Amino acid sequence: MATFIFLCNEDTEIDIRDQIEDAKEQIASGEFYDTPWSCGNSTKIKIGDRAYLKRTGNRPHGFFAAGKVVAAPEGYQLRKQGEYKHLSEAYLNSFYGNSFMVLLHIDSVVNFDQPLEQEKLRYMPQFRGANFTFMQGGCEFIARFCEDLDSAWEEHSMILSRKGYGKRLVDTFCDRGQAHKDKMNYQAAIEAYNQALLIQPRYSKAVNALKTCESLLKKQITKKISETEEIKSDKNSNELESSNISDSSNKIERIKDITIAKQQEEASFLGVSFGNYQKNKEVEKAAVDFVRKQYNGWNIESVERDKVGYDLICTNKSLVENVEIKGVSGNEPAFIITANEVNQANKNPNFVLWVVTSALNSPKGHRWSGSEMLSQFELKPIQYMARLRPKTQS
Repeated sequence: MATFIFLCNEDTEIDIRDQIEDAKEQIASGEFYDTPWSCGNSTKIKIGDRAYLKRTGNRPHGFFAAGKVVAAPEGYQLRKQGEYKHLSEAYLNSFYGNSFMVLLHIDSVVNFDQPLEQEKLRYMPQFRGANFTFMQGGCEFIARFCEDLDSAWEEHSMILSRKGYGKRLVDTFCDRGQAHKDKMNYQAAIEAYNQALLIQPRYSKAVNALKTCESLLKKQITKKISETEEIKSDKNSNELESSNISDSSNKIERIKDITIAKQQEEASFLGVSFGNYQKNKEVEKAAVDFVRKQYNGWNIESVERDKVGYDLICTNKSLVENVEIKGVSGNEPAFIITANEVNQANKNPNFVLWVVTSALNSPKGHRWSGSEMLSQFELKPIQYMARLRPKTQS
């Protein structure tokens, strides 16, 4: 992933301050601020690249917004035109004068008059030798200085956001996570902190809060399971006392058979097919293709054949997700899951479950962490493994 600098002169972008206010409002609502931006004659920009907007023209010069490059809508991609097929999906089929344009996902912004000033950066030892003068937009920043620029921007944007002079999407999700945590809604808190880490994978505040919430959720689940088992135990004791012991064995076997048949019928109705192998493969492939698109810009490794309890290993810098994918042809997220996959949900903190409903028609993705899956789904056996008991010596 490279870092590219995009320029902004208020003499030509006269609405830039209004755009920044719109961006603040959008980010505060929990969404990226999408905007097309000119990039000169640069042709190397790709989806997932880091993007910084830099103020030029009237001083102070410096960086006032950051985000990443994303794909333009398919019908608006310049690469669809034959002479531009070498360009990435980020390029729009419109021009700013003679300049190319790409689509940016802005996740943090500060006031236009309070940028991270380039003159201050020049005198920092970590930026010795860095060039902050760009003749046109779309220039690539020298790779060895990118991490330091990210750190300087994080500190600058955080300070200004706390003073009300900026907004960061990572803070929006962390604030949501804290609100859910205060209400002991740990599942929602975990989801919010995961969203924060998708934006800033090494953000320590989100990392530490996520670990705390996962621990609290585990204790919460353990307590619920214990309470449920106590209720079941009391109920079973009462039923056994009033039952006819001589008939109980036969009744239990009949109940097992009926339950299995009913669950298979129910699963088939919901779109979990037991008998149509070809359709199962089509649903599975459609679901995998859908989920892969959700990890655009990530490194994706398929481990489906290894039978490790999940299908994909998705990495983005230090963030790792072990992704299990379930495709369903119906509208309800009901599916078959193996003991190995359940074990991963129990023990693997990186485990993530994606369920894609209506996979062949109008696919819709649903995402759960392992702890969320265990707490929100009811797991029912649909078959048994039978083995002869060892013979006892007489």
